[in-house]
Amino acid sequence: MSQSPAPRRNPRIEALRLVAIAGIAVFHTLLPWFDMAQLGWWVPSAPVALILGVVSLLGAFGNHVFFLVSGLFLLPRAADASEQPGYWHEQARSTARRALAIVLSVALYAAAALAVSAWVTPVPGVSLAETGWLVGGLEFIWVYLVVVALCPVIGWAWRRLPHVGGVTFALVACVFAVNAYIAFVSPGEEVRDLLEWRKLMSAVTYLASFLTGGLLARARLERALLALACGVAATLVAEGLAALAGDLAVMDALSFKSTSLLSFVLAVCAVALAARPRQAESESAATRLVCAASPSVLGFYITQSIFSPLWQPVATQVCQWSLDRSEWLLLAVGTVFSLALLALALLIDRIMRIPLLKAARLA
Repeated sequence: MSQSPAPRRNPRIEALRLVAIAGIAVFHTLLPWFDMAQLGWWVPSAPVALILGVVSLLGAFGNHVFFLVSGLFLLPRAADASEQPGYWHEQARSTARRALAIVLSVALYAAAALAVSAWVTPVPGVSLAETGWLVGGLEFIWVYLVVVALCPVIGWAWRRLPHVGGVTFALVACVFAVNAYIAFVSPGEEVRDLLEWRKLMSAVTYLASFLTGGLLARARLERALLALACGVAATLVAEGLAALAGDLAVMDALSFKSTSLLSFVLAVCAVALAARPRQAESESAATRLVCAASPSVLGFYITQSIFSPLWQPVATQVCQWSLDRSEWLLLAVGTVFSLALLALALLIDRIMRIPLLKAARLA
C-alpha cells in the first residue's frame, strides 16, 4: 500500500500545542502555591485565588489538548485506511515509527540526566538503581505510547462500529461521572500507585480525549469560537464563585488532576476552534517559528519531569522571594520563570533531539 505524503502542519494547531505546553509549564511552577494556600500556609486574595484556580486547570487542559490533537489526525487516517489491503502491515510500520520516536526521546534525555548527575551536579532520584523517575514521573508519556500503539485497532473498530459518535459520547459521560466521584467524594491518597483505580481512570480519561479528537475531525466546527467563549465564561463563573467564597477545596475539586470536566471542555473547544477549515495562508515568520518549535513539545514534557529535582528548588526559592513581597509578584515571577524554562528547553530540544530523530528518519 502506498503511503500518502504527510499533510502540511496546521499553524493554528501547532500554536495551540505551544499554548498547551506553556500552560503546563506555568501549572507545574505555581501549583505548589495553590496547594500551600489550601493548607493555610498563606491566604491569597479572591482575585489571586481565582487566577491560581485557573492555573490549576492548565495541567489537565494541556494533556487533553495533546490527546485530542492526536485523535484528530491519527484516528480518521487509521479508520479510512482500514478498508484498504495491507492495512495491518502499514499500520504496524507507522505505529512502530511513532513508538520508537517516543522511546528514543526518553532514552536520550535519560542518558543526559545520568550524565549530568554523574559529572555536573547530582540529580536526586536519577540513577540506574531507581525507576521512579522513568516510570511514575513519565506516566503521561507511557499512556500516550499505549494509546498510539492501540490506534490501529481503534481505527479498525471505529470504521465498523455503528453510531460511533453516540458510543463515544456515552463513554465520555460515564468517564466524567466517575471522575466527579473521584474529585468531589473520593480523591484517594495524594500519591497513588500506578495500578490504583483512580490512577487508571486518568489513562481512561485521556483515551476518551483521543476518541473525542477523532469525532472532531468529522464535526462541523462553525460555532467553535462561541463554544470556547461559553466554556471560558462557565469556568470563570465556577472558579470565581468558589474564590469569592474562599472555598479552595471546591476550587481544587474543579481542577482535580485529570478528572476536571472544565479542563476537558475547554480543551475540546480550543482544538475545535484551531481545527476549523482554513483558507490558504501566506507563511509568515511567526508561522515558521511556531511550526519549528512545536515538535519540541514532547522534549520539554520529558525534560521538565526528569530534571524537576534541579529546577523545582530554584522555582520554589524564586516564588517564595516573590510572595514575601507581593502575591501579584508571585504570579508574575512564577509565570516568567516558567516561560523562560520552557523556551530554554525547546531550544535545547531543537538542537539535540530533533536532529537525532531526523537522522534516524523518525521526524
